[in-house]
Amino acid sequence: MKSGFIAIIGQPNVGKSSLMNRLIGEKISIVTPKPQTTRDAVRGILTTDEYQMVFVDTPGLLTPKTELGKYMSKETDNASRDVDVLVIVLDGTRRFDDRGYEFIEKKLTLGLPTYVVINKTDEAKYEKVYPILQKLSPLTNEGNGRGKIKEIIPTSCVNGTNIDLLRSYIASELKDEVMYYPDGYVTDRSMRFVVGEIIREKSLLLLQDEVPHGIGIVVNAFEEKKESVYVEADIVCEKESHKRIIIGDGGSMIKRIGESARRGIEERTGKRVFLKLFVKVRADWRNKKNYLRDLGYEG
Repeated sequence: MKSGFIAIIGQPNVGKSSLMNRLIGEKISIVTPKPQTTRDAVRGILTTDEYQMVFVDTPGLLTPKTELGKYMSKETDNASRDVDVLVIVLDGTRRFDDRGYEFIEKKLTLGLPTYVVINKTDEAKYEKVYPILQKLSPLTNEGNGRGKIKEIIPTSCVNGTNIDLLRSYIASELKDEVMYYPDGYVTDRSMRFVVGEIIREKSLLLLQDEVPHGIGIVVNAFEEKKESVYVEADIVCEKESHKRIIIGDGGSMIKRIGESARRGIEERTGKRVFLKLFVKVRADWRNKKNYLRDLGYEG
C-alpha cells in the first residue's frame, strides 16, 4: 500500500473540481460554470488495494480583491505545500500566454513531481491543444534552478480521455507506506459542510450572473437520523436587490433552489431530506472578517 497527497491547482474554471471528481469516481467538489466556485481546499480520497491518493482541490488562482479572495488565495498556497505531487490544470479552449508559462516555471522550482493537464479536449480539439503543447515543450527539460514537467496529458472530464493514464502516473509517484484515512472515506469534510456546498452549488446554477460571487451559505441546523436528514440554512447575499432575485416572484426561485438542493442532498446521503432555506442580507460580507467567520471562511 502506497499513499500520498496530490494538489490540483490552476486558474478559475479550468476544470480542477471536475478532474478530481473524475479521478476519484465520485462527486466530492461542487461543479458549476461560474468562476470561483471552489472557495475551500477540499480533500477527496481514493483508496484501492494498491494505494491511497489524497487529492486537494483548490480555489482558482486569482488576484485577491476582497477578504474572501485573500482567504481563497491562502487556501491555494497552503495546498501547494506538503504534498507529494502537483497537478497543474490548463483549459485547452483558452489561449496559453506567457503569464501561464511563467507560473508553471515557478512551480517547477518547488522540486515536486509536476504533471500538466490540458483539460477540456472534447471542446478544444487538436488545433487548440497543439500550440499549448508546443509552448510547454521547453519545460519538459530541466532548467536553471528548476525541475521539469514530468508529463503533459490532454484530458477530458466529459468523456474520460486519459484519466486512467493520469491516475497511473500519479500512482507511480506515491512513496508513503501508511493509510492516512480509513477505507471508505471519500473526503475529509463533514456532511454538514457537504450539505452547505450542495445548497451553494444549486444556487449558483439557478441564479443570474450578477448574484453568485456574493452568495454564501450558513447551515444553522443539521440533524442526521437513521433514515432522514433535517437541515436549516441561510443563503447570504450582499444586497436587497439580490435577495429579491434569490426569492423570485412569489417565492418561485427559492423554491427551485430548495427542491434542487434537497434532491442533491438525498443523492449524497441516501436518506429523506427535510430542508428549510432562508435568505439574509449581509452588506459587503466578503470584506468583513466576522461575517466570513460565520460562513466558515477563516484560518
